[in-house]
Amino acid sequence: MKFPKLRKGDLILIVVLIIIGVCTITYTTLLARRADQGTRVIVEIDGQTVQEFDLSQDVDSVRFDTPHGYNVLRIADGRVRITEADCPDKLCVLTGWRQQIGQVIVCLPHRFIVRIVGDSGAGEKLDGVTY
Repeated sequence: MKFPKLRKGDLILIVVLIIIGVCTITYTTLLARRADQGTRVIVEIDGQTVQEFDLSQDVDSVRFDTPHGYNVLRIADGRVRITEADCPDKLCVLTGWRQQIGQVIVCLPHRFIVRIVGDSGAGEKLDGVTY
């Protein structure tokens, strides 16, 4: 089966549509990252807020001792992570860096929670499931 030749106008239309698509994806991606960036970190142990940090200030390492063990928190470049823990599964360490509003790092054996919140402090954002 033969396809008809593309004309100059067809090629221009294809190029314009590709440029519009790339620009739209780039704009929405950059806008979403900027809007979802967290500003504060709240550390909770056994459901009680223990300490708050500003994500814009780097913290090399802070150790939190709980009745069940310890966790070491690090903040760098507007991101937070658990670098060390003595829990058996180390899922909190494997979680890696977090930086967006609503993201959490949880260590269940130590009952240790790190929440990222925005300026309002709510830490909750609407998503596809919430209505």
